[in-house]
Amino acid sequence: MEVYAEILSQSENLTEAPEYIRVLPLGYISSEKGDFLVDSESFRMMKEHMEHRAIDIVIDYEHQTLRDMQAPAGGWIKELILKSDGVFARVEWTRRARDYLQSREYRYISPVVIVRKKDHKASQLHSVALTNTPAINGMMPIVNSVKPFLETIPKLNEMQKKICRMLNLSESDFLNYGRNGESDG
Repeated sequence: MEVYAEILSQSENLTEAPEYIRVLPLGYISSEKGDFLVDSESFRMMKEHMEHRAIDIVIDYEHQTLRDMQAPAGGWIKELILKSDGVFARVEWTRRARDYLQSREYRYISPVVIVRKKDHKASQLHSVALTNTPAINGMMPIVNSVKPFLETIPKLNEMQKKICRMLNLSESDFLNYGRNGESDG
């Protein structure tokens, strides 16, 4: 089922941890750990790697998975999805992580990506951490950023409707074009 996001005000109270989160925005990413690019090829490589490993991707706390210490999971990424504004993940949260998010003790995520040297493209998603100090500059807080709508239907403006008529496209085809990172071109 498709989930659509709405920007919430800073005063909005989170009633539950979001099922879908934006893990990475698309485009050139400025990071304290080094800059890199995320595009549809990056998404394809990350998704293929996840499918090849046949395991869920861990969401830990403060990048504990990268250290020689106990690293309990805060959640598990079950699926990666490409949308027009980023790579999203469907997450199964633990009770502890849901509590942290609801009480706003954690507001951000910080993905750990493997970057291909030849073109600086993100190629694998190693893990994701709940943190209050993400390395990606301008990272959107998950606590204030996503609210699921299960039956929201996007509407076309008049210009988009005119384009559909000119191209003999149905409105649903227009809305679905490129949704899964696929196109005929």
